Amino acid sequence: MSSNEQSAQEVEVIGSEGMIEGTIESPTEGPTEGPIEGSTENTWEIEGVEISLTPLQFHCLSLLQRLIALKNSYQTDPQYEAWLMSAINKAIYATLRDCIETNVGDQAKEFLHKEHQVN
Repeated sequence: MSSNEQSAQEVEVIGSEGMIEGTIESPTEGPTEGPIEGSTENTWEIEGVEISLTPLQFHCLSLLQRLIALKNSYQTDPQYEAWLMSAINKAIYATLRDCIETNVGDQAKEFLHKEHQVN
């Protein structure tokens, strides 16, 4: 396999995973602008958050929302076990720290305050 064939094959692998919009540089053809094949457009918005989010910030905040929902539903589970609730609380704390690291700590704390007021 020649070097050009291998490079073209690597570009195809990168493009086949494409769920993002961006630029892929092909060593033989130059940059390709616009959406990657198979991509879906996403605005990375969460209800109640007024700032523009990066994909990482969106991931952290949406994970925190899912963990809070899991905690709320598990609290009323008839098969409740303390060790599992402790694990959920630790996951929420770790995700809060991730949110703080990605500069969306204030929004994450708002989610936790809302959760605390409901319970």
